[in-house]
Amino acid sequence: MADEIKKIYQAFDPSPLEANQTDLYVDLDEVRGSDEPVNKLAQTIKLSESTTTQLFAGHIGSGKSTELRLLQKQLQDEGYFVVFCQILKDIDERDADFPDILLSMMRQMVSQIKERGKIQLKPGYFQQRFEELNELLTSKVDLPDLANGLLNLSSAIKSSPDTRKKIREIFEPKTNDWLSAANDIISEAVLELGKKDHNGLVIIVDDLDKVSVEKSAEQQSSVAERLFLNRHAQLTGFQCHIVYTLPLPLVYSCRERDIASLYKLDAPPVVPMTKVVGRDGRKYKKGFDKFVKIIQKRLKKAKVTTSVFENDGIRDKIIKYSAGQPRQLMILIREAIIAGSIPIKEKYIENIARKIRHSYERQLREEHWSVIKQVKQDNRLDRNADNDSLCMELLANRAILYYRNKEQWYGLNPLLPERDI
Repeated sequence: MADEIKKIYQAFDPSPLEANQTDLYVDLDEVRGSDEPVNKLAQTIKLSESTTTQLFAGHIGSGKSTELRLLQKQLQDEGYFVVFCQILKDIDERDADFPDILLSMMRQMVSQIKERGKIQLKPGYFQQRFEELNELLTSKVDLPDLANGLLNLSSAIKSSPDTRKKIREIFEPKTNDWLSAANDIISEAVLELGKKDHNGLVIIVDDLDKVSVEKSAEQQSSVAERLFLNRHAQLTGFQCHIVYTLPLPLVYSCRERDIASLYKLDAPPVVPMTKVVGRDGRKYKKGFDKFVKIIQKRLKKAKVTTSVFENDGIRDKIIKYSAGQPRQLMILIREAIIAGSIPIKEKYIENIARKIRHSYERQLREEHWSVIKQVKQDNRLDRNADNDSLCMELLANRAILYYRNKEQWYGLNPLLPERDI
């Protein structure tokens, strides 16, 4: 029985699906109300004569990274070399800036082209840039091993705030030189990949949607605003196709049109939540059925024969509590297994729900509740200069969730604490 429980627990890994895990993939576009955002991103890349910079948004846990892995597979099938950059391996989401992003992108690009493409890229103009920073590092950058040199720099930036500050001070006056050095390497990569019959280079930069949208007492703007608005010229300056994720709260803030204008978009593609419960609070069968299918596929692959839920009602309660968040579905099932055993009983789920409600009680401030009240009353999120930061915070911590089925609307997380509002 212990082995069976372990198999079930591992089956519900909340990590995004990899490009080759198509047997676990369930297409949620219909019940999200989304307009095939992956195809839109792919078509833009394939039809453009010049390089493109695109943005991709969605709630954390909505399935966005899984969709990006699907984009990676689709483009690779079309002959592109796709670098999937997991940016949080190298940066601090609470204190991120362009130098950190550039070094992480280059590190992961060089590493993946070396590993998968069997191409050893040369440092080029990075040679001089590295020498300017060598004195700040605990171990010297080893050139011409570009991958190790970039790893050394990225590790220093993430692990030491003091070193990060010093590197940025040196980097800042020569930002264009660093960008030119990066493009020198990108140009070499595109040339060498072309010799191996690749149609082009695409870098997908995931996890930037997790950078902070909260404004500190010292700063008038958040990390996300400074990065995507103040640094847009640098983020759009790479000479290859780029797809960045960005925080959904920033997309649905008062800066939405500024972002669209700077990145030359009508609007960034968004992955909404899956509709499992309608605006009227009633079960939405199509959405529920999709989430049941997600569960069934994972259990089938794990070859599980034991009943995981005490009854279908318990399963449906977990789906309802997930609020249409695929990752939250996985987490709730895993936490219920840890809290109790198999089969999962209602008391296990209610214990988990109680802990999450207590967590929200600690997070939410009194001023948040006026916004929550508005969403509860009419499923709208009316932003203004006074409440914009509050709205972004509530979207970021998923107290308020974004849906788009025929029309866009907002709902409350069912695991918010109960309060008379």
